[in-house]
Amino acid sequence: MKSFITLFVLLIVVSLIVAACGAAGAPAEPVQQAAPTEASAAEAEAAKTESEPAADSAAAVANPEGYDVAACFAAASNNDKTVKFDPKPGPYKIAVSNSFIGNDWRTQMIQMAKAYVEQPHVKPLIEEFSLVSSGQDVAAQIAQMDNMIASGVDAIILNAASPTAFDAVIRRATDAGIIVVSFDNVVTAPEAVLINEDQVEFGRELARDLVKRLNGKGNVVMVTGVAGTSVDIDRTTGGKEVFAENPDIKVVAEVVGNWDTGTAQKVMADLLATRDDIDGVWAQGGTPGVVQAFMDAGKPFVPVAGEAENGFRKQLAEHKDEGLVGISIGQSPGLVAVSIQAALELLQGRELPRVIAAPLPIATTESLETGVNYFPDLPDSFFTPIQFEACGVNLTAKEILAQSAE
Repeated sequence: MKSFITLFVLLIVVSLIVAACGAAGAPAEPVQQAAPTEASAAEAEAAKTESEPAADSAAAVANPEGYDVAACFAAASNNDKTVKFDPKPGPYKIAVSNSFIGNDWRTQMIQMAKAYVEQPHVKPLIEEFSLVSSGQDVAAQIAQMDNMIASGVDAIILNAASPTAFDAVIRRATDAGIIVVSFDNVVTAPEAVLINEDQVEFGRELARDLVKRLNGKGNVVMVTGVAGTSVDIDRTTGGKEVFAENPDIKVVAEVVGNWDTGTAQKVMADLLATRDDIDGVWAQGGTPGVVQAFMDAGKPFVPVAGEAENGFRKQLAEHKDEGLVGISIGQSPGLVAVSIQAALELLQGRELPRVIAAPLPIATTESLETGVNYFPDLPDSFFTPIQFEACGVNLTAKEILAQSAE
């Protein structure tokens, strides 16, 4: 029995030697690797994230062609510093805190925010998106932001009811590790990142064009926005600066239009019922209503400097031979999308200026072009500046109008 076992072992050894020699002379077979488990894949992804530079963490999602961080987030003339936060792993919880909701601009702003977070390069980075409007009740908006802080959002996008009332709540958000990006009606809190068009220059440009068309002489009505907001204050300041430089320009009335077509039409109609000496109108918004008031009153058109509502630009195009001429400057509702994109970049560790300037979208009677800077087939209330290519904001009118405004 012992000799049999010895013989059997020797046979096995010989067989192994023969197999090894055969393998050495044959082409190597590819080694089949086991598919990674969910756990190992997660570990690999975590290691990859840790090894990559923070500023490149957005590369996992392809940004649209034309996206240019430096061009999009250019420092404003009053920028005081750059800001950078420790990168957080995504996806992220983003909340928009809106104040006033009573005009077409705010309606479209809400629609653009909802459309933007559904874009292919944005949606994978969003775990949860919320948008709440408080009206012009400052205390209610502060309470709204405190609720956002308590819910653990990663960033708050703020269109504020007051420029100065939010310092404390923004500090609470910052202490909780939450990034605050303020746009449109921006705040004074030094912790917030600010994104806006230059509103003082906005008011100046409206006034310059009006003065030029009036040859430096005439009676002007100013139709202002929502009282107490930074945008209204700054635009009015810029407009009055230019008018003060032209002593033959007289501001004969200031009326509050709330950037709303219906309101602006009513206050303009009331003025036209009592005055025949209006030579031009400087309007922050609600401009289609201003023009409609002249038409309803049967009054001759005068030069109008107004916002970028599609209705106003259609009116300029249709009635230019009847004396309706002017300039249309847009405060784009798309600033909310630019602000969301800034928050996403900051959450991923990108360094940006604290005060960021967006360009002024300008059109005049002479530069209007169908399908480019106004849209004859779209509603009058539609705001025409809807794209910021350098920021990856390339929304279409169809995508915007498909969203609810609630």
